[in-house]
Amino acid sequence: MLYRKFLPASHLSTLIECYFVWEKQNSLTQPLCIESPPTGFASMVFNYGDTYRVETGKQTSVLAPSIFLTGQATQSYKLELSGRVGMVGIVFKPAGVSSLLGLPMYEFTNERINLVDILGRRVKSLHEQIAEANNPIERIRLLEQFVNQQLLKKSNTFDRTDYVANLIVERKGIANISEMMDDLYVCRRQFERQFLHKVGVSPKYYARIRRIGYLCAQLASQRWKVSDWHDLIYQCGYYDQSHFIREFTQFTGKRPSQYIKGNLELTNFLS
Repeated sequence: MLYRKFLPASHLSTLIECYFVWEKQNSLTQPLCIESPPTGFASMVFNYGDTYRVETGKQTSVLAPSIFLTGQATQSYKLELSGRVGMVGIVFKPAGVSSLLGLPMYEFTNERINLVDILGRRVKSLHEQIAEANNPIERIRLLEQFVNQQLLKKSNTFDRTDYVANLIVERKGIANISEMMDDLYVCRRQFERQFLHKVGVSPKYYARIRRIGYLCAQLASQRWKVSDWHDLIYQCGYYDQSHFIREFTQFTGKRPSQYIKGNLELTNFLS
C-alpha cells in the first residue's frame, strides 16, 4: 500500500497543503476500513480504483462519488475500501477552495459533493487523463496544471481570512482568535461571516478542529503509548485532562486510550 504526499509549487503554497497519491499494486483480498479524524483541511479527490464506501456520523455507509469535493469534517469518518485502490487528490489550506473557486464552504461541511455538479463536465476529462496516466508523478502534474488553470481564471483572492486560517494551521490550533482579530483591526461579526463563508465553520471551532487533527496525526504516526502522551497533550494546549478527554471524544467518537490502542488510520500508510 502506497500513500504519498507531494508539496505544491511555491506560488500555490498559500492555497494548497499538499497533493496525495494512494495506490495498491494488487487488489485487496479482503475489505479494509480506514478511520480518520477531522484534519482541518478540505480536499478534492479523483478515484480511478474501485468504488469505495464512506461512513460518517451524519450518515451510514454510502458510495463515494468517483470525483468529489469535501469540506470541513467535524467528526471522524471511515473509508471502507475493497478491490483495487487508486486515487489522487488535492488537500487545500482551510480557505483555499473558496479562494480558488469562489465557493461558500459552509455548504460543504461534512459533505462529499460530486465535482461534476460543481465544476461541470470539464473535470470528467481530467479524471480520464488521471486514470490513463502511467505513474503518480504524472497524475500530480495533471492536478497542479488544473489548479494553475483555475488560478488564471480567477484573480488572487487571498485575504485576511486566508491569513488567519493559515496561521491557525501553523500554530496547530493553539490560537487566541480574539487577539488575532484585534491585531488585524477587523470587525468581529464581519470577519466571522467571511470565515464561515471561506472555511465552512467559525474561527474558534476551526481552531478546535485543527488542534485535534494535529494531535491525532502525532498519536498515529509516532505510535505513542498511553503512558507517554501526556506531554503531547500539554504541548497542544490542553492543561485540563478532563477537558481534553471531552474534546477528543466529541471529535473522534473515542476516548484517547481507545483511539491509541485500536485505531487504524491513514497516517499509518505514509511513506
